[in-house]
Amino acid sequence: MNSLFVEGKQNTPTVTFSECGVLSISGRSIPEHPIKFYKPLEDWLNNFLATSPIKVYLKVQLDYLNTHSTECMLSIFKLLEAYSKSSKADVSILWNFEDDDEDMQSLGNDLKTLISIPFKIEEVG
Repeated sequence: MNSLFVEGKQNTPTVTFSECGVLSISGRSIPEHPIKFYKPLEDWLNNFLATSPIKVYLKVQLDYLNTHSTECMLSIFKLLEAYSKSSKADVSILWNFEDDDEDMQSLGNDLKTLISIPFKIEEVG
């Protein structure tokens, strides 16, 4: 299985999904067609989880995401949650937000309540 890398653009985040289980989404997520952007990420993740990894770590650091991107992000979180429940894997999410970005901090807190896997929220400088 190959890693997935998507270079970030003005409206889409940088995505680095490694076959070693370290996943990263960073930047800004306001694509014109969020489902079209996020579908290949979900497909890669489904294929990766089918290999039964023992550890999956997702780091998210976005400065903004729109409502549809938030729904797509939650879908990725739900995939990880389902995998965590069906396996003995160590699955966790780190949600980073910039200093004083209360909106992204609040969104992280809201998303954390919707899933039941380790979800850490951390301010970065």
